[in-house]
Amino acid sequence: MRLRRAIIVVLALAAIAFVYLRPLTLVFAARDAYLFATGMRGQFVQVNGYRIHYYVGGDGPPLVMVHGVASRAADAALLYPELMRHRRVYALDLLGYGNSDRPRDASYTVAMQAEVVRGFMDALGIREADMLGVSLGGWIALKVAAEHPQRVKKLVLVSSAGLAFPTTLRETAFSPNDLDELRASLALQTDQASRIPTFVLRDFLRRSKQKAWVVRRSMRAALRADDLLDRKLQRVTMPVLLVWGTRDRIVPFPVAAAMQREMPHARLVALKGCGHLAVIECRDKALPAIRDFLSR
Repeated sequence: MRLRRAIIVVLALAAIAFVYLRPLTLVFAARDAYLFATGMRGQFVQVNGYRIHYYVGGDGPPLVMVHGVASRAADAALLYPELMRHRRVYALDLLGYGNSDRPRDASYTVAMQAEVVRGFMDALGIREADMLGVSLGGWIALKVAAEHPQRVKKLVLVSSAGLAFPTTLRETAFSPNDLDELRASLALQTDQASRIPTFVLRDFLRRSKQKAWVVRRSMRAALRADDLLDRKLQRVTMPVLLVWGTRDRIVPFPVAAAMQREMPHARLVALKGCGHLAVIECRDKALPAIRDFLSR
């Protein structure tokens, strides 16, 4: 009996230690279970010689979703159930991110990732689709729409980069080296950063360092501004929806107004009091606007 109790105590302590040292393992396991429960299935496809991972689920016209820097398709898990009601959702992990290949010799520029998205559509036989891009993913989606407008039926840009604007961001902004840099990075993205426990931040930092070189290479390319689209959006004539938090500290709200000037036909939805992660944290406001736009 004593041995049994000792074993139970040891197992309980091991479980507590695991939760303390690797809390995100449990969080991500729950997220993956949620994705499976919603009907999203992970698959792979060859694109331009690389293995690209994506989630797919739902029925209806295709909707291709493009995530931002230091992110992955699974991070939008909470959005998929609503979008899948009337769309076949394809959410890919960009090259270097998530479960996709991570080649060391790739440039990870916006132009390269735009070709990955176009090649992804080719590989799956998607001739035309609605497209939704978030942050850097919005820039990538916008570049696809500008260069291949026949491939994009409707375009949703959320907190999107793509035009020139003053910024203090550096290439290390989303690949922190220590807890202080991590807190500063998260504070740019959400007002909830201060509520995250330190033991969770430590695990976040550990995971972040594993992909830091990809994130920094992506940011380095973005900050060089070689792929900026100022005065290059004449071919973006499809319906466009801009969704933006008025308190965005990464791509400030005035950028949304600049995009609307470049695309006068675009509709702008301002999410008051929301930050860069508006599509997640303010999804009760963002999702109805996106759903209505796509259903018209």
